[in-house]
Amino acid sequence: MKTKPYRIQLNILIVILFIAFSSFETNAQNDPSWMMDSWRSEQYPSNVYLTGFAQDGINKNESKAEAIGRVTAMARGNLSEQIISSIKSVSDSYSQSVSDGKSETVKETFKSEIQVSTDVEINGVNLESYVKNNTVYGFAYANKYEIIGYYKANLNMNIQQIEGHIQTAKELEQKREKVKAKDEFNKTLPFFDEIQKAQGILSALDKNLSDADLKMEKTMNLYNEVIQANARLEQGVLVYLATEEDLFGEKVIAIENGLKAILAENNCSFTKNEADADWKIIIEAASREYNYSNKVYFSYVDAKVELYKAPSEKHVYQNEFEQKGAHSKSYKAAAQKAYNEVSNLISEKILNWINN
Repeated sequence: MKTKPYRIQLNILIVILFIAFSSFETNAQNDPSWMMDSWRSEQYPSNVYLTGFAQDGINKNESKAEAIGRVTAMARGNLSEQIISSIKSVSDSYSQSVSDGKSETVKETFKSEIQVSTDVEINGVNLESYVKNNTVYGFAYANKYEIIGYYKANLNMNIQQIEGHIQTAKELEQKREKVKAKDEFNKTLPFFDEIQKAQGILSALDKNLSDADLKMEKTMNLYNEVIQANARLEQGVLVYLATEEDLFGEKVIAIENGLKAILAENNCSFTKNEADADWKIIIEAASREYNYSNKVYFSYVDAKVELYKAPSEKHVYQNEFEQKGAHSKSYKAAAQKAYNEVSNLISEKILNWINN
């Protein structure tokens, strides 16, 4: 009879131990399996998957959500590093002399390289997170073949985008829309950055991909075509300018000089050959006396302006301008001042057409 209290105490101890072990087992079962390195290696074999794992404590003044975002980004960076660290370059640098058909003018080199940086974002990455005892665990994983499929499609899509912009740019250039054509050619440049990234990732994940698979030569040719076009368009808009300017019987070129100075500042060049011009400007101007008042001479300059667009010689703009000039010396001096000022009015209207 005296042994009952001991049996009761023993039973209580057994129950406590059972509860403790049950609690420990339950907590262990609640932990995600991916926290174990062996499980990750078995379930996500390196020949098929890329993985990244990270863990860190929640910092002071850092919310749980912020800590999860930071640690999962670390896990993603560890995954990305497996790709990036293996990229030295997609292949040897490709270069091609860019020629205008007569002589070599520009030589550019297209390089497909990705800097070793975890800033490069890899598409197709899945993220898991878990928080326990103020510690955040992050797991990132991605199927290599899904990534390869994505970047192959991405590569082809970006090439198509480039080809579309180049085709539009060529059509604009044929219409002598040089400013718009250059802008369209330059729209291709961000796509080349995306192509370089895709080529680098693909070459790192699949060593069996050839340069043809990576579209290396095609990309190089497209890139050099853009560089060649920019070199060709660098001279800007070609303008043929003809003026007849009369200053009380004297032939002058005040409007011509003033207009050339302003247009040159706006990426225009000038040609004496009408056939080469993108735009043709014809101006007829003459001076006239107005009056003499308070010891000041006043004169006007009247200018008729016509603007034609190549290659069809389309008459796109015509207007008449008058500019008043004043000078204490003479009507001629007043007219000279008007001639110098009327160029500003004319150039403003001309540039509205050339730059649009």
